[in-house]
Amino acid sequence: MNINKIVSCFSRCFLVILLLVFYIFPIPIASATSNSDLTLAQMRTQLEKLKQQKAENEHQQEVTEAEKEAKNRALSNTYAKIEETQTKVEEAKQSIEESNAKIAELNQQTQELMSYYQILSGNNTYMEFITDSSSMTELIMRSDAIEQLSSYNQEKLLELENLIDDTEQKQVELLEYEDELNANVADYQKQLEEIDSSLIQFSDISMSIDEQIEMLEDSIETNENMGCKESETLNACTLRLSRENAVDYTWYVNNYGWLKPVTKGRISSLFGWRSVPGQSSYHSGIDIAISEGTNVYPAASGVVIRTVSRSSCGGNQIYIQAVVNGEVYTMQYAHLLEVYVKKGDTVDVNDVIALSGGYSTASRYGGYDTCTTGAHLHFGVSKGAYTSFSNYTANLIDPPGFPGKGSWFYSRTQWFD
Repeated sequence: MNINKIVSCFSRCFLVILLLVFYIFPIPIASATSNSDLTLAQMRTQLEKLKQQKAENEHQQEVTEAEKEAKNRALSNTYAKIEETQTKVEEAKQSIEESNAKIAELNQQTQELMSYYQILSGNNTYMEFITDSSSMTELIMRSDAIEQLSSYNQEKLLELENLIDDTEQKQVELLEYEDELNANVADYQKQLEEIDSSLIQFSDISMSIDEQIEMLEDSIETNENMGCKESETLNACTLRLSRENAVDYTWYVNNYGWLKPVTKGRISSLFGWRSVPGQSSYHSGIDIAISEGTNVYPAASGVVIRTVSRSSCGGNQIYIQAVVNGEVYTMQYAHLLEVYVKKGDTVDVNDVIALSGGYSTASRYGGYDTCTTGAHLHFGVSKGAYTSFSNYTANLIDPPGFPGKGSWFYSRTQWFD
């Protein structure tokens, strides 16, 4: 083997070894800063931008609200026209029935008159009629009267038949008009849905821009109180606090696993895209079907970052930040009947933080929450420290350890892969 072959063989072997090294031990690539990996200074900048966005949106919202109001008026007018048309259809039906009854009555009268006239035309009856009549003139007059009545009845029958034809045609036209109005209603409702979606963009738990500003302000205040530094990312701050305070449990401890937020329950809706009546929506957590008034616990020990009271979509809510297996997470509990904690509280996994709601709080049953239709707990998990609601939704994950839709779990420690 000559020197060229040795060099060539060595080069091939070296490349193979190099590729294997890169495959088995890949070089880490720096990732972009996530939304949750912000400093307090960056959060303040984000807050200012959010306030500016609110100011810019207010005029457009007024325009959109005005457009929505106009569509609502048009929709109300259309419903009124449908009701009016339905009344006219019923009146037309009643008119047809009455006309048919008159036709039947006049038909009977005509048949009786014609029968009587035919009898009069017979010899015996005719002679008797002469005998009974005081004169021939009376007989002729009687005969003419019968003919005139018969002719009058025929005219009335023709008039009623024409009335029925007109009424039936009008009924057809009214039904066609009603179909057209119903189509207009569907179109208006679609336009209103589009306007609603432009007013508030939401998945299943929504938040107004005012609530987002308030929530971000609270988050900044909470992290300031915990001792996070201005240039320190919240994830780094949370992990530092979990190490420093592991003994005295001032703020955070490192949880070594997840628990269920209730002692037992059935999964009624999963995380991710789902179909609801009339549309698809993105579900930001899982729904656990339980009786209203059930005790709710933290799925991991942590700090209450935020509580929300009587939101129109989500109702009473609690946001808890925790460290689990060395990673920072934010948990959401929504549709609550009662809340027992406040912002800044440290909570243990055995603390009762709330009672579940979802039924009496639902708007359809006289409550205030438009985003629930029955008793359940909405439980969501986002990876990273909480900075804002948009940051929370951008980093959502499927809550770990739960069974599939329709399945039950029977303890807080029961785990499903």
